[in-house]
Amino acid sequence: MVTIKQIAETAGVSSSTVSRILNDDTSLSVSSATRQAVLETAHKLKYVKRRKDTSMKKVCHVAVITVFSEAREATDAYWRQIYLSIEKHARQIGVVIDDVIRMAQGIDQQTIAAYDAIIILGDISQQAIFTIKQMNPHLVLVDSKAHDDDIDVVEPEMAKMTAKILDDFYTAGRRHIGFIGGINELFELDGTTKGSAADVRETVYQQWIAAHQLTPYSYTGAWHVETGSQGASALLDDEPDIDALLVASDPIAIGAINALKMRGLEPGKDIDIVSFDNLELAAYLVPALTTVDLKPEILGQQALIQACDLAQNKRDWAVWTTIPSRLIYRETLTAMKK
Repeated sequence: MVTIKQIAETAGVSSSTVSRILNDDTSLSVSSATRQAVLETAHKLKYVKRRKDTSMKKVCHVAVITVFSEAREATDAYWRQIYLSIEKHARQIGVVIDDVIRMAQGIDQQTIAAYDAIIILGDISQQAIFTIKQMNPHLVLVDSKAHDDDIDVVEPEMAKMTAKILDDFYTAGRRHIGFIGGINELFELDGTTKGSAADVRETVYQQWIAAHQLTPYSYTGAWHVETGSQGASALLDDEPDIDALLVASDPIAIGAINALKMRGLEPGKDIDIVSFDNLELAAYLVPALTTVDLKPEILGQQALIQACDLAQNKRDWAVWTTIPSRLIYRETLTAMKK
């Protein structure tokens, strides 16, 4: 029996486009040439349309757009866990994830318009968000620094958690507190980057430091281990008395811990260090890393739920969902020992 997937591969379009054309979906925005090509291919392959089961819900077809290359995704557990959660929950509730589109591959307007909803992973520019919304209004942004009043957002809670960590440092008697973070580049539709967005953790850090009349010490770089080692070394060269480090991710924190040990400093004793991600290996470091669980699995699940709500026209207003984070106390924070 000929399948929709076979027709899609022969016609050179997505499965969702074929499905919607064959089911006479008048809301689908494709050219007459594309529509005709699909119909002719179906006829040529002798496709037999199955009888509709009116007791079944309409299948939701979703595409995921990611700013990350396969290489970056393979080394970034946070974003990989979010995508795997989307994929897992889709299987559980019968949603079809038709495609994973990487920004570097370019964005095709007709392809984007064919999906019931789009989930975007990573930071894209305000203009890129606006352009994609013109192609398909059913958008959900996941942990995006750029927001829009009429677009769905799912994000982890970071501001209050950052302030809590800084308060814990202060309670432990730390007064020379540094920050090491990553640069949030904003991607355009062609995969290039033009500018960057502020990280809420660094913003809260600067505000908290000013409110407590302390001196700020910050370093930012790419989201990898080397930024941690370079950042810790640079901050200690500038201020040898630094006694606490707030770090934006576990991989960066691992680099920072290595740099501290190279200088004969013991994390959790000489210098407190707390980061974000709660990667599995964080509990097995020596000393074990205090870190924030951002709940990536819940972020992915909620993004899919909101995408399907939009696809089924259950509402005509945007929903901004913030998922509470949790601080996992371990050995690199003096306060947890008291």
